[in-house]
Amino acid sequence: MTHRTLPQLLFEKADKEGRKVAFRQKNLGIWKEWTWQKYYKEVESLALGFQVEFSIQKGERIGIIGDNRPHWIVTELAAQAIGAVPVGIYQDASPAAMAHYLHECEPRILVVEDQEQVDKLLEIIDSFPTIEAILFYNEKGLRSYSHEKLMNLKSVQSIGSTRASEDPSFFEHQIQKVKPLDIAFITFTSGVTRQPKAATFTHTNLIQTALSIHEVDAVKADDDYLSFLSLAWICEQVMAVGLSLTRGMTINFPEEPSTILNDLREIGPHLIQAPPRTFENMLTRFQIRMNDSTRLKKKVYELTRSGIEKNARAKLSNRSVSFLSKISYSMNDFFMYSAIRDHLGLSRLRRAYVTGGRLNSDAFEFFQGLGVNVKQTYGMVETTGFASIQRDHEWTTAGAGKPLPGLSMNIASRGEIQVEGLQVFAGYLGGYPVTEFSTGDYGQILDTGDMEIRGRMEERLALDSTDGQSSSEIETELRKSQYLQEAVVFGEGRSYLTAMLTIHRASVGRWAEKNQISYTSYRDLTMHPEVIDLIKDEVVEMMSSLPEESRIKRFVILPEELRLSEGEMTSTQKTVRRNVEKNYKRYLAALYNDAGQFDTLSQVNSEETNEGEIVPVILLDRSQGVA
Repeated sequence: MTHRTLPQLLFEKADKEGRKVAFRQKNLGIWKEWTWQKYYKEVESLALGFQVEFSIQKGERIGIIGDNRPHWIVTELAAQAIGAVPVGIYQDASPAAMAHYLHECEPRILVVEDQEQVDKLLEIIDSFPTIEAILFYNEKGLRSYSHEKLMNLKSVQSIGSTRASEDPSFFEHQIQKVKPLDIAFITFTSGVTRQPKAATFTHTNLIQTALSIHEVDAVKADDDYLSFLSLAWICEQVMAVGLSLTRGMTINFPEEPSTILNDLREIGPHLIQAPPRTFENMLTRFQIRMNDSTRLKKKVYELTRSGIEKNARAKLSNRSVSFLSKISYSMNDFFMYSAIRDHLGLSRLRRAYVTGGRLNSDAFEFFQGLGVNVKQTYGMVETTGFASIQRDHEWTTAGAGKPLPGLSMNIASRGEIQVEGLQVFAGYLGGYPVTEFSTGDYGQILDTGDMEIRGRMEERLALDSTDGQSSSEIETELRKSQYLQEAVVFGEGRSYLTAMLTIHRASVGRWAEKNQISYTSYRDLTMHPEVIDLIKDEVVEMMSSLPEESRIKRFVILPEELRLSEGEMTSTQKTVRRNVEKNYKRYLAALYNDAGQFDTLSQVNSEETNEGEIVPVILLDRSQGVA
């Protein structure tokens, strides 16, 4: 067990490596560096400002809302340094979701980035009289605001700087009072199967998880990491805070969420992590770009693609390749693969962790064949984000790797995965401390010792004639198609499986343009007969590799993308099945309405107008080998 805390690690870094770069923040197109010494001094002034201005006591909570910025982490470490507890709140939360988070964690003060967050909070702040202040650190657009609880973070830091100059050693002594088993962070569960719950983590949880990852995959002090997933997410905490403070790697923050891909290419990080959809979208964008390229480039890629596939198969079967194959791959890498990696911003990448779900096999094999070390992982909020990671040279498309050092995983009754170890969180806020946890996921341990994760226990689709299918496995298979963005499979207690699908806007849109199909909107595109036929063919192809009982028999294409604002997606890009089912319950009824002819059109009433709406319900018949 570690005997240090996160603020103590920061003090050591500033003391021993003060001039080295801790952060880079891109602003107005220029990367600006923060040294460890600057990082420490910013934390010191803010922590002491919290104490002087608000008399913050140990255990009191400070909420943080904003995009990934140095100030986010500075606020977190400042709170921890005085024994307070930082609470990560997702910046894209709606006012209603934010109200739920605030009700659960009851912070004394909030630190937010900008006008967008302030506006959301002012809608609901009257419901939270115990929140004393809203501190902002980007004042653009806020100079005319006069709410009594609004305050510039700079003024609090100025107060703290004065206190630090009066007693330079005071803050160092303050840091030493914090203990490894003190609560260091609070975040929220994903809310995929139920309302998000506040989960608590000790310094030991975060540090031990980071050290365990380092034990599996050595992290170097001069490594670059691009931090673009919400810092409220526990996986991002482990990387941007835990691994940064334990190993000293540099954290790079993109200018804006919209510039991530350009910033990725500029930095060329050594490590990244992202949900499956990020990697799948990278592959789809590459496919679109190749389809639009010159004949020569297409021909060269087609000639070298077999090498990518051969290299991937060799890696995934852990077998060696012939000398001639190595020569061929090296030549292809020089002329084609390295250029693709460079275009994607992955030229220096040593490891890319897939977090928050399983990457489909086609995308996994593409990146591995290209020479990108993509690694499947498994974890959840309650395991401090990570429980297992694939080891180098032990890649499989099915497994999620072996357990992290210090964490034991076993399979309980009905296949449920249980975990025990220092990485297990400290418990839900207001609940009892825990050292072991039943995950609610089910799976098995493969002969290699790797964990295979099948899905959520609650999302097992028990058909009338089967013991249960994994909805997530079927959905992952469907997302192999470059034309599909999301898939939500249904079938619990039914005689067959169905799905609600959303199309990939850019990919299908480009296909429509190439085929001279005009459309006016996303909804219009989804209703076009040629697009419906395209998606039908794609579904048939994706389902062909699955056993009969796992194949969907009918599907609808939803007229809009799944929305975070309506609770259909989480901030970590997971679909919320219960909300999709609730918001599209009439569509679900149409999928199981056996009175109609589903290879044509089915009548469904609109929720808003109660008027009839024509919704195509596509039937996959036996002649296609699917139903």
